[in-house]
Amino acid sequence: MMKPMQNSRLLFAAITLLFFVCAGQAVTKQSPKKQGRLSSEEQKVIKYLVADWGEDYSVTSVDIAMAAVKMKPSDESRFRIGSHIKTHPELHEIIRRWGWVTLVLTPDEKLIARTLINAERDGKPQTTVSDIAKSVGIAEAQVERGLSMLERYEILQRAASKGAGYKVVTRYIKWEPRLDFIFHKVSLDGGRQFNTN
Repeated sequence: MMKPMQNSRLLFAAITLLFFVCAGQAVTKQSPKKQGRLSSEEQKVIKYLVADWGEDYSVTSVDIAMAAVKMKPSDESRFRIGSHIKTHPELHEIIRRWGWVTLVLTPDEKLIARTLINAERDGKPQTTVSDIAKSVGIAEAQVERGLSMLERYEILQRAASKGAGYKVVTRYIKWEPRLDFIFHKVSLDGGRQFNTN
């Protein structure tokens, strides 16, 4: 039979171990918002977007804003900026009206998503990377990059299938008319570019 002091020590050790395990899991599962602050360049993109949204009916996307502030294109930076927008809809009415997806995906990613959504909704056979590349008019490597980004944004999820290996998350299949995946790019004579929906 254990003495009360040994029970207390054992209980304390178990609680301490449980605390550290839970803390370790929380650190590895942090949302992009908690993973760190935006760099000064990334903050510049956010400021540009907030100032640009709504001007001339613009719904400017992150990739266009990055080019406008002459930031080197980077999927990692674009993901951090997009995650910030996703978790901060209070930044601008445009986010709340059109949704974060409209603002963070590139035109190719929107077309890839639309191709997969339409195929899945219409009950077509699994779409392959090659099929998507032909449909969107881009190289297979670009499709792979786009699929990866769509998975990171939790629009797609990995699936064991004969096709591209991804499945559309249910909430995106049910959206009508899927406005988040529609876009129009406008270029003005002065060089300004923006999206409209």
